[in-house]
Amino acid sequence: MFRLEDLVTVARRENNPKRKYLYVNPLQGKHIPVSPALAMGVFSETAARVRARYPGERLLVIGFAETATAIGAALALMAGNASWYYATSREDIPGAEYLFFTEAHSHATEQRLAVNGLDAAVAGADRIVFAEDEVTTGNTIMNIVGLLRERYQDQELRFGIVSILNSMSDTRLRELQEQGVYCDYLLRIPFQYRIDSVDRDTYLRTAAEPLSDSGAAVPVFRTEGYWNARLPAPVPEIRALTERFTEEAMGYLDPAGIPAGARVLVLGTEEFMYPGLSLGARLEQERPDLQVRFHATTRSPIEVSPDPDYPLHSRETLVSLYDRSRRTFIYNLERYDRVLAVTDAAPCPEGLGSLVAALRKHGNTNIALVKWGDFQ
Repeated sequence: MFRLEDLVTVARRENNPKRKYLYVNPLQGKHIPVSPALAMGVFSETAARVRARYPGERLLVIGFAETATAIGAALALMAGNASWYYATSREDIPGAEYLFFTEAHSHATEQRLAVNGLDAAVAGADRIVFAEDEVTTGNTIMNIVGLLRERYQDQELRFGIVSILNSMSDTRLRELQEQGVYCDYLLRIPFQYRIDSVDRDTYLRTAAEPLSDSGAAVPVFRTEGYWNARLPAPVPEIRALTERFTEEAMGYLDPAGIPAGARVLVLGTEEFMYPGLSLGARLEQERPDLQVRFHATTRSPIEVSPDPDYPLHSRETLVSLYDRSRRTFIYNLERYDRVLAVTDAAPCPEGLGSLVAALRKHGNTNIALVKWGDFQ
């Protein structure tokens, strides 16, 4: 059982008047490096809530980009009764059509849900369950519930919400339940829990422009059998393809050649999280003598502080591997003996150069990249 202090820290959004704070989960594997086994443990406990709530039902699980893509995929694979999974996205998928909705408090408000393949997924499920890291009001999810009900007016759709944290009021929870939308979660926290802690004077200035690296190129490997999590796919197919990715990537890592006690980072990119987390968990299982960590780059601009009780202490600005015009970030980088970045981007040179430069700035010299797909 996880405690509140295990799963909740509060950070300050950069230049966001809509909501100055956000919750940063130290065990989620997004902003803060974490043992993959600990992250999977959190997801497993959350999946148990889904399994208990909907026994015998076939579920379509939808994860929310970008923070909850790993959570959603893990829940779909762990719950035991999920038939389909995919995630919302902020990326442009060639040939895709979308339902558009927004997150009012986010730095990047536009969200989209691809409808390509959605009819088959809805037909093959008894209920749609949305997976999030933290739910405050449920408004964003109910926006998309409304769009889905409008699209499938002739069907009796059923919905659920599952999250690690929930800060809805009792009144709001009852309102949603009266609409047939059940909310399950690991921990309930008060609304705006500890948000005053971000009112401090010791935030650090960070570089606005990305670093660039003109040094030696890093090895780039490619795996086959790609699954694009932004489009619906049957859970058995997702499981098989993820296992194949993990096997191939483990071959590039060559675990037997890593010295005992070495520190290894598996790094995801933006929405592409679960495959890297799965790889890290596999390495940790096979080599318990290693110190394995996982986290991911992100679009979220968040303030950093030297205060020991604040969650984020360093930030590097990057060019996105997916789009050279986009700025992304990586937090709390450290030095590792091996770094394996994993992505489904066709990485632009500027993006890869800035990522390598940020890693090298923190003392990392043994760096490689594994590509799965190139969905663009």
